[in-house]
Amino acid sequence: LVFSMQSAMGSRTTAAEAARRPSPSSSSLGRQRLYRRWPAKSRFFCGGRCITGGEDECPISSLGGISCASVATWLCVLVPSLVYFLVALPYVRRSWSLRPPALVPVASVVLFISTVALLLATCCSDPGIIPRRQLVLATGSRARITGMLGHDLLGPEGREPSGDALDDAMKMVPDALRQRGYRWCQTCQIVRPPRASHCRDCDHCVLRFDHHCPFVNNCIGQRNYHFFIGFTTAAMLLAAIVLPAILWTFFSAGSSENASIAVAWLRGAALVGFLSVVAAALLLAGLWIYHLYLVMTGKTTKEHLGRRRPLDVSNEPTLFAPRGERLFDPRAWVDDASASVLPGSHRRQAASSEDADAIACLEAGFGGSRSDQDSSQLL
Repeated sequence: LVFSMQSAMGSRTTAAEAARRPSPSSSSLGRQRLYRRWPAKSRFFCGGRCITGGEDECPISSLGGISCASVATWLCVLVPSLVYFLVALPYVRRSWSLRPPALVPVASVVLFISTVALLLATCCSDPGIIPRRQLVLATGSRARITGMLGHDLLGPEGREPSGDALDDAMKMVPDALRQRGYRWCQTCQIVRPPRASHCRDCDHCVLRFDHHCPFVNNCIGQRNYHFFIGFTTAAMLLAAIVLPAILWTFFSAGSSENASIAVAWLRGAALVGFLSVVAAALLLAGLWIYHLYLVMTGKTTKEHLGRRRPLDVSNEPTLFAPRGERLFDPRAWVDDASASVLPGSHRRQAASSEDADAIACLEAGFGGSRSDQDSSQLL
């Protein structure tokens, strides 16, 4: 009797657990995560929680397509730091009377951890990607994104793009938005904000697009510009501590202990590596000074170097503006019916090269194939 009661209770428990467990038809059967159907060139890691750019210049296939420039950045950070902590710092502490003794080691560790953390955040965070038209329709997020951006990125209600770049640039952007600098992206099929731009390397639009940086393998935009500036600042301060200590350790003359450390072949190898890292540090310092100028003027790199007409940037600083929320959830479920409209990774090219050149002319202030009056309206 006890055995029968235990069996009955066990069967009830199993039935209850089966009822609570979602059925295959209501969970992942017939559905996919959005990051698995991503139509642009960006790559996702850690189950869609991390995203990096689609750099095509000298990619390393064994590392998931990460660019050689990004690998060089990590080597310039990790290798000198490793030499500093294992060789230079112990020798400096034995040779110098540091007061307080823990100041330099603690500062070095803090700067190293900050540099690596900010580099990871810059490489693996969403720069402010604006989802394409197909993604918005597949996820049903039109109303939510409209509330976040303050405009309907799909254009006027009930109006669909025709496929003609010039015609869509005129008809899909309301006049009120066009006068404020909003433009039509023929590739993403969306109305993008004034300071957003389409990245050709990653193949999607980015909010307050600054530039695509191959050295971090990601776009730099509204949501990771803070991390980029923090990384360059921390890396420059770290180099100011690491490089002089390594130089003094390996190339100072005098003690026999130093002679045993810096043998002839090691000096030659260290000199080559040291000069390479110094050159990278000088370039980094120049980049930091340039972005300091951009922060003070409130401009992005694209706005400063591009031929686009000037925008009013007084109400939207580059560094001290809010990051804003992410406009899409890469782990959202998309059913097969909706996912079927999403192309494979960066296979779709909506605008031909002629259309892209025509839109570029319009954005730059040239007439293209339209009349001057139509061009002024589009701008």
